[in-house]
Amino acid sequence: MKLSPDQSHYVLDVLRSQRKIREAQIQKALKGREEEIRSLRERLAALEQISPAALARGRRRRGRGARARVLKFRKSARRGVQMSPRVRALRQLQGKYMGYVRRLKPADKARVRAVREKQDIVAAIRLAKSLGSKA
Repeated sequence: MKLSPDQSHYVLDVLRSQRKIREAQIQKALKGREEEIRSLRERLAALEQISPAALARGRRRRGRGARARVLKFRKSARRGVQMSPRVRALRQLQGKYMGYVRRLKPADKARVRAVREKQDIVAAIRLAKSLGSKA
């Protein structure tokens, strides 16, 4: 909600007259604003004192070596137990099944679950897909 300065003054006067806000609360908010401005100015002054050469050194330090370490970490984090093609295919089918079933109503989910138990997952996916497209 954006207020113009005139609207802000009016709202504060009304709230004060209705005793919903005290003068001390207004003063506290203004003091907090002043402290935040002072803090931001101090941080800006500290940043302005950093020399361009120091910034360049810092950038150079985080160059290739850091990137290589990050890539190495990501690569090792991805490595896991090798999956057989059969397991990978089963997991892909499971993902498709879950994706289609997630959108269904409980009654339709029960129908799909029954088809999966009686027939197989491919038939259940086919049914879930058709039920999902009708909804």
